[in-house]
This record gives sequence, C-alpha cells and structure tokens, in this order.
Amino acid sequence: MNENDPASGKTDNTMRNAVQRLHDLEAAINRGPVIYCIWRFAEGAPVEYISNNIIQWGYTPEDFMSGRKTWYSITHHDDICRLQLEIRKNLKNKIPMFEQSYRVLDSKGEIRWIQDQTVFIYDRAGLVTHLQGSILDVSEQNQTRQTLHETQNLYQTVFENAGTAIGIADQDRNILLGNKKMEELTGYTLAELADGKKQWDSFITAPDSEFLKSRHKKRLAEPSTPPHQYDVRIITKGGSMKDIQLTATLIPGTQRSLVSILDITDRAQAERELRESRERLQELLARSSDIIAVVDDQGIFQYISPSVKRILRYDQCDLIGRSCLDFIHPDETETILTELKDLILSRNDGIATEFRFRTATGDWTYLEALGSNCLHNPAIRGIIINARDVTERKRLELQLLHSQKMEAIGRLAGGIAHDFNNILMGIQGYISLLLLKTDTVHADFEKLINIQALVQSGADLTGKLLGFARGGRYELKATDINTLIARTVNLFGRTKKEIAVHQKYEKKPWTVEVDRVQIEQVILNLLVNAGQAMPQGGDIYVETENVAVGRSSRAEDLEPGDYIKISITDTGLGMDEETRQKIFEPFFTTKEKVRGVGLGLASAFGIIKEHGGIITVVSEPGKGTTFTIYLTTSDKDIPKENYDVKATLTGDEAILLVDDESSIIEVCRDILASLGYKIFTAGNGREAVALYALNKEKIDLVLLDMIMPGLNGAETYNQLKSINPHVKVILSTGYSGSEEAQKILDRGCSGLIQKPFRIEDLSQKIREVLDADAELQEKPGQNHAIL
Repeated sequence: MNENDPASGKTDNTMRNAVQRLHDLEAAINRGPVIYCIWRFAEGAPVEYISNNIIQWGYTPEDFMSGRKTWYSITHHDDICRLQLEIRKNLKNKIPMFEQSYRVLDSKGEIRWIQDQTVFIYDRAGLVTHLQGSILDVSEQNQTRQTLHETQNLYQTVFENAGTAIGIADQDRNILLGNKKMEELTGYTLAELADGKKQWDSFITAPDSEFLKSRHKKRLAEPSTPPHQYDVRIITKGGSMKDIQLTATLIPGTQRSLVSILDITDRAQAERELRESRERLQELLARSSDIIAVVDDQGIFQYISPSVKRILRYDQCDLIGRSCLDFIHPDETETILTELKDLILSRNDGIATEFRFRTATGDWTYLEALGSNCLHNPAIRGIIINARDVTERKRLELQLLHSQKMEAIGRLAGGIAHDFNNILMGIQGYISLLLLKTDTVHADFEKLINIQALVQSGADLTGKLLGFARGGRYELKATDINTLIARTVNLFGRTKKEIAVHQKYEKKPWTVEVDRVQIEQVILNLLVNAGQAMPQGGDIYVETENVAVGRSSRAEDLEPGDYIKISITDTGLGMDEETRQKIFEPFFTTKEKVRGVGLGLASAFGIIKEHGGIITVVSEPGKGTTFTIYLTTSDKDIPKENYDVKATLTGDEAILLVDDESSIIEVCRDILASLGYKIFTAGNGREAVALYALNKEKIDLVLLDMIMPGLNGAETYNQLKSINPHVKVILSTGYSGSEEAQKILDRGCSGLIQKPFRIEDLSQKIREVLDADAELQEKPGQNHAIL
C-alpha cells in the first residue's frame, strides 16, 4: 500500500471508523441490559457468538463458544418445544424477525424470564444458517408486575412481554444507532432515527425534556454519576402519547450514551386508574351509611372507614391499633370473641351478628355487623367488618316485643277476668236475692252485706285486669279533663297530708272523649304510685297541656293531631332502667306482696292504650319519676252531669235471657223474676235466635252474653237485628273485648252492663232501655215500683 496515496489514506480512515463503531457497538452491547447471541440453526442450537454481558447470569462467553453450553441447554425444558415451534412457524411464514418470551436458567439454576428478539440469518442460497437473538432479562419487570398485581388485586397480569428500546446517542444527544424496538416505540424508522439529526429527547414532552437535558449535561460533567430511571412521556411520529421509562448511561471512555427506553404506557394508565379508583373508593367509604373496618386475627383495628366519625363520633386514629373488644358492651364481649374465633377458623366464611358498641360520647349504639374472613387474601390480610347502626330499629323491635308480650298477657288476663266475673256474678246474684228477702235486723243481714263487699273487691280486681286487657271502654263521654283530674287529685290529697300536690292546668283544655271512671282510675293509680315512691313525703306536680302534633314535628310516636298531655311528676326514689322496662307489666311490683299485686300501672297502661293514647315514663334512681299521658281530643260538647240515686226498679215485660253459663242463667232468671219480668232463656246464640224468631212479638228485651262458644254475642246480635231491626238488646259480659263491644253499640245496641252487677244496677239498666225513646206511660197492669 502506498502511504502517500490519498485513496489509501481514506480507506484506512474508513476502516478505523468502522472498527471504532464496532468497538463502540460492542462496548454498548456488553454494558447494556440486552444479551446478544448468535447460534447455528441446528440441533441443540450451538452458540457461535454471545455478548460478554452474559456474565449477569453467571456464565462466560467461553462457556458457550467452547461448546460446553448451548442455548437450549440453558433454556427451561418446559419452553424448548414452544421455542422450536415458534422458530419453525416464523421461518415457514418467512418472518425475518420475531419476539418471544421464555425462561432460561442462570448458572445457579434460578429461573430468568427473558424477552428474545430473534432474527433469521440466511446464506447466499437463501437458507437459514443462524439465528440472532437480542435477549433482555425481564425477570425484575415480571416481578414488578406480579407485585403490582397482588397490591391492586384488580389486574391479572402486568406486562407479560415487556420490551426495551435501545439506542446510542452522541454528546449532543443525537441518536447514532437504534434497534427495532425503538422504531416500534417511536414510530420512526431506523434510518430516520439514525440520520444524526434526531435527538433522543426530541420525542419527550416539556418540561421533562428540559429536565433531561440538564441531567445529560451533569452526566457528561460527572461521568461517575450513577444511571437513573426517569418516567416521562413521549410523542410518537403518529402523534400519539406514550409513557416510557428512560435510562441513559455514559459508555465508559466516551461521550456517548446508551439510552434504554421501556414502554410503560399500560402500567402508567393502570396507576392512574388505580389512583382514581382509590380516590373514588375513599369517597364512597366516607359517604357510606355503613362502617367498613378491617381487624386482624386478634381483633385489632387495622383500618376503619371515615364514616365512623359520622356514626360513632370517633376519628379513624382513635380506633386504629386498638382492640374492637374494648368498645363492645361487657355483656356481649364473650359472645363476639367466640364468633371471632369461629370466623378465623372458617376460611372465607362470613358471620352476621349484633352487639352494642360504645360511641365517643359514651353512649351505646346497636350495630348489626357482617364479618368476612379475608386473612388469606394478600391484598387485605384481615377480617372485613361491615357494620350498620340499627339502634332505632332495635328500639322499635323492643317496643314491638314489649307490645306483643303485653298483648299476650292482656289476653290471658282478660280470659281470667271473664271467668272470674262469671263466678262473681253467680255469688252476687244469689246475695241480691237473699238481701231482697232478708230484713235489715236479721242476724245474717250484716254477713250478706260483707259478702257483697267482698264480691265488689273481687270485681274491682277483675276491673283492673280488664283495664289492662284492653277491655274497659264501656261508656265514653265528652269530658273536661281538668275537672276530672282535679276531683281525683283533691281526693288523693286529703288522704296524704305529708305530700304537697302542685296543680297546673291548661286554661282552656281541649275536650276528650273518655270513660271517666277508668281515667279516674288511671290518675289515682299514678298518684298512689308516686306517693309510695315518697315514704317520707315529698312533692307531686300535676299538669295538663294542649299539644298539637304536626307531620314535621312528631314526638313520642304520636300520629299528627291534637292531644291533651297529662304529666304527673314526683320527687321520690325513682327507678333504674330494668325496673322502668317492666313497670307496666301485670303482677310486677317492687312492693312487698302484702301491699299489692302489681296491677295498678298495668291497668293504667291498658286503659290509656285502649283510649287510643300513649303513656310513657321517665325515671332515674334518686331523681324522681314522670308519667306522661297523651289523649286524643274530641269535638263533642260536654254534657251536663246528672247524679241519680240508684234504686231497684221493677217491670212486667218479657225478657229473653241468653248465656252459656247455666249458673248465670239460673241466678239471673231468679233476679228478673223477682223484679216482675216474664223470662225466656237460651243457653247459646243459635237457640236464642230460634226462640226470638218464634216469640218476637212477645219479647220486649234481650239480655245477651257477649262471649259464647259457637254463635258469639256479636253474631247473635246481627241475626236478631235481621229478624227485628228495632230489637232492644243489653250486652252482658264478664270481659267486654271493647273493640267488638263498641262496634255492637255503634250499630244500635241499646246498652251494656258489666258482670258482676247488682240487682239495682240491672233493674235501672233494663228500665233505661225499655223506657227509652218514649215518655213513661203506665200500661194496664204495669208496675214500675221501687222495691
């Protein structure tokens, strides 16, 4: 070669440049993450070239170049067939370059996931002789995807086939060399990328591009600066936006940079969606009407939703790290602990439970909770508790249970009262007959009077039972409640000089329609109860007030409307919550057995309820008690009071006596006969209807028992009315069942009398009905004398 020949010099320069480029390329390859490998297209895939960076797996190029290792020898045995099939398929389809992901084993036998970009190498005859692989170890990326998948629990896989774009750039950031992946990533061809005019940061959006320029200058000034990954966005040739992870590393001894770009668009989008999902979930949890909590296997709060502030008044930090058992009512702690243990032992099974939880204000709130075992879910690793405040529902349930219990006891009490009154009726009847025949100076007269008084005491007791059993509304009258209460209070006050009674009445009280005797009984029972709560004396405050309840201001479970409110407050001993809950139950009493049977407040409850009102009690130990009654008002005018002295009246009309008790038939027949009446008798409803149908012209009045087997009093009355619309009927009952009795009275029944009745009561009721709607005119032979 002629050293002076210019052409020769130019050739040498070209050679040196080519060698330098090859040297740079080899250095870039050996320092880059991509392993380059060339193996023969032959059995076993013997390697003819492999880049030095194979040492990252613990191998040396010599391991392969010497034939000790082939590519298939380090390929995972489960992936070899798939790899071979993929190569044949692409060869058949004349696809020059393809990518695939599979596993290899490093020198320690550990599995590495790789991304392999394979290129077929042909000879001049067009036959494939070799394959070139650009191999990227994506084990870490796979691990990252797996970790992200476990954390989010939303995505099944992340980046199954992660690809890397690699390029070499000069000190001015001009791309000198780029691989196929960079072409795919940016949309530019390799020629366009490597024309020396395209800078690797020219794709990157501002302000990231300016930041990366400054980092590049620092890297040139300080070559020891370690490489760093940057997550930025690029604009492709087609104008689309992509998220990338960029790493730029100086090639030692040069001013050139190895640029590695990984497409993370999917991951970035997933992170944005996850962030939005978390924000949305947090908002839902904050606004939820339920409390969502996570506790560990010891019951320690790991998480609790922000809704706990609104429902239980706690901040989240007040509960996290503390045991849930510390806040559960002591009576229910053991049950909840057992349920928690059972839940832990049952994988993924749930339990439903209910308990009281202490709020931040110290009150107890009923929570209904559903627990789900997610201890084995790596995203949760705990027990999920979904709790709802059911305090109001629980209150209503307790009210319903109490109401049902009271109703059942009321039915029992009513049945007992009915049977007892029938017995008393027999005794009272015979006493009345004996008194008619016994002179006041007779030795047994006083005894008969005493027996009659005992019968009356028994009747008073059953009256209380009937009041509780909702059977006491016999005679409703429009009433001035102030006058009624004042009369009862003054009567009580004269017997309790050690108690000061303070009265405050509504100036113009609304009218109420009540059974006056029963309401007097209620007021007296409450006053007596208050007096017994103050054995050393004290004060009682009685007050009435007009109350209008609107739809928007409902209180005490009252329907909208006008009410009279009656309050009776004492300064006595008060009562605890357990006692307060039972105060209206029959036979419940805190007094000694000799001082009462516990029916006073029970009958008051039944009477007020039967009047369509409510009665409530508020009390605390040592702070006295307040009973409050609400009664519905009426538009009726208050009638003038007439007080007649009772006398025994006689007559000669014909009366049909109907009762299923033979003893009642016998004694009432004798009583009616003693009063001068002609008697027809029937032992049941059907017999009475048949008898009346045959003798309706003769029978002036029917004395009808209310409670009978078969055809009852109401059904018998209906059939009597169908025979004679003007039939006069007096209902006679030991247990009225007030709603049914009131319905019969509203349909035109003439009157009602409660067993046991005295002869004078029956005689006056009979004359009241028979003489109604007409002026009293004597008929021939008729005698209305007073016995």
